Amino acid sequence: MGKLAAKNCEIAKADKTGRDRLLGDGDGLFLRIRSHGTKTWLIEYEFEGVRRKYTIGVYDPAGSPGESITRWLEHGRLSLSQARSIAGQWKADRRAGRDPIVEWEDYLGEKRAAEEDRRKAEAAESEQLTMRQAMEQFMAKHMNGKKSAPAIRYRLERLAEFIGDEKIRDVTRQDVIAALEKIAEGRAEGRTAKQLTGEVLIQAKRLWRFAEAREWVAASCIAPLIRKDFDAKPTKRDVTLRIDEVAELWRALGDPVRCKADAVTVAAMRLLILTGQREREVTDAEWTEFDLSAGLWAIPAIRTKKGRAHLVHLAPQAVAILEQLKPITGKRHHVFASPLRDEQAVYGRSVNNALTTMFRRGALKNITPCHVHDFRRILISRLPDLGFEPFIGHKIANHVLPGVLGHYNHNEYLTQREAALRAWADRIELLASEKNVIQLQRTAA
Repeated sequence: MGKLAAKNCEIAKADKTGRDRLLGDGDGLFLRIRSHGTKTWLIEYEFEGVRRKYTIGVYDPAGSPGESITRWLEHGRLSLSQARSIAGQWKADRRAGRDPIVEWEDYLGEKRAAEEDRRKAEAAESEQLTMRQAMEQFMAKHMNGKKSAPAIRYRLERLAEFIGDEKIRDVTRQDVIAALEKIAEGRAEGRTAKQLTGEVLIQAKRLWRFAEAREWVAASCIAPLIRKDFDAKPTKRDVTLRIDEVAELWRALGDPVRCKADAVTVAAMRLLILTGQREREVTDAEWTEFDLSAGLWAIPAIRTKKGRAHLVHLAPQAVAILEQLKPITGKRHHVFASPLRDEQAVYGRSVNNALTTMFRRGALKNITPCHVHDFRRILISRLPDLGFEPFIGHKIANHVLPGVLGHYNHNEYLTQREAALRAWADRIELLASEKNVIQLQRTAA
């Protein structure tokens, strides 16, 4: 059989009968010309009694780049000389007792498997969540609808400013420590944010536990960290006003010279004092929760911190406050409706801000500086002074009684709770109506 010439390969035409045309070159190599004119290289041989045919590539006068047969076969476009080199090598392989087609197919299979492994690895890597993505899932699945969600998001966002784009799997303890130390430096010159750093750490540990449970991380890298590591131990609030101080505050709230807050904010602060409920439980209250004729306020479980529905008895003074609000917010959804935004309650912290402003202006000179959240502690601490058992205050505050008492005693003490809140309101009103409420020299609480 004569050898092919490069020019013959270029000018060769398809068979007019429509059948494939084969032009041999030796060593089992053929240039196959399809009926539509496509030219491919074909190697045909017999190995161990089996006739084999295999297309090794497309004819291309320019050939494939590279210097090796493997590169040429992978590229798939072969010149005449390259096709001859492959045919010659495969002939040598057969003489050595190897089937080149089987070996080539095995090579391609291994390459495809390696490529599939690489693709899967890349897909798995792309599915690895960043710290910020993990945070979003944590917020959606654990914090959705909870009153604390905005505050928790704020703290995690502070951490995400530094490591949010890192894969949470790859974040190290040192990465988190470096971020927390940056947060502790604060944003305002001369003012540290150590307390915030401690709060960020607490929420970060919750996030990492969430990630560990879902096997996004092998183990939480920050579990051993504590607030003390960042000098961020929380300041424990223990302010407890005397009853006469509470009465003086009550009197100040009714004095437009001393209290400049709007009527809705003042009403919210007074209800906080009389009921001992949490700030957001009061400010977010809806009119549908109240039965003023029965003097009852039913707080749904979805609005309480621990997810327990709670019944609060309203003293006549509390009912009067709400009745006075009816002309102002009675047609709105919320009792303490925002004067600035429709369908929204007053901002939770606005009540505390009003109290802080009164202290800053010197309107509460004889009262121990406090926050509105202290009103819960004050009520619980002072009810025994009025003759009530200490646990009644905790039941009013919707606390779970501790230990064996809480396990076995499921009595709600509704009658005692109502009597306690009435006595509390009466004592405040009585003292506030007297001329000299505040003692000139404070005594121990």
